[in-house]
Amino acid sequence: MTNAWTPLSPADALPRLETVVATFAATLADDAADLAAAVPTCPGWDLRVLAHHLGNVHRWARGAIVEGHPDTPEVDAPTDRPALVAWYTDCAGQLLETLQAVDPQQPCWAFGPKPRTASFWHRRQLHETTMHAEDAALAAGRPVPVIDPVVALDGLDEVARMFFPRQVRLGRIAPLTRSLAVVPTDDLAGHLAGQVGLRWVLAGDGTGSGDDQGADPDAEVRGPADALLALLWHRIGPDDERLTVGGDPVALRDVLAVALTP
Repeated sequence: MTNAWTPLSPADALPRLETVVATFAATLADDAADLAAAVPTCPGWDLRVLAHHLGNVHRWARGAIVEGHPDTPEVDAPTDRPALVAWYTDCAGQLLETLQAVDPQQPCWAFGPKPRTASFWHRRQLHETTMHAEDAALAAGRPVPVIDPVVALDGLDEVARMFFPRQVRLGRIAPLTRSLAVVPTDDLAGHLAGQVGLRWVLAGDGTGSGDDQGADPDAEVRGPADALLALLWHRIGPDDERLTVGGDPVALRDVLAVALTP
């Protein structure tokens, strides 16, 4: 069985990105949010540093599309709240304007599978901003935004099919010697994938992640797609109450211990 998930299209990703950008900006603008508060899911960062990071990531992605290279330099960002909110909003706004105007099939610099086109950045910036909007809410003591199951499922696919193989390809991690099946339990999962039993299998060098890999995986983790996504991004552990694990616990531990994502 082959995983039938189809990545979000630019038309589907862009309005979702607009929404989550507004959510992140609203957290920064909240006078009750301490900009010096530690971000528990990003050790060593505070909310202000997180905002600087995400604004510069938006600038970097826009440079990849408009200028065709990954060398857009980071800039120093304001530190006081009004100026920081305005700076972040401008960075995000320029990215959104670019994504709205560009032909998604326009070639550009990107680090996903070929062909490398602007469509990569619609999806990648959605997931980057979605994850950091949750990080910001945790730091600010605000309600954590609920991730649309469609976005979470697409995020799982991005980790399994793009980030994990890339980490191996770049020599950042060794190929896995154990395997792990990631199985979303959302009601929408089977319907959206056009099949029952949607899952991604993380194994070997990541080539073909999502397929059955010809054998039963050593371990399995089930749960809502947003919780599984948080697990693979090391935001939560496998003991989270939303998750159900099975198979070899050592295999589960070994797979989750490596940097499947940057």
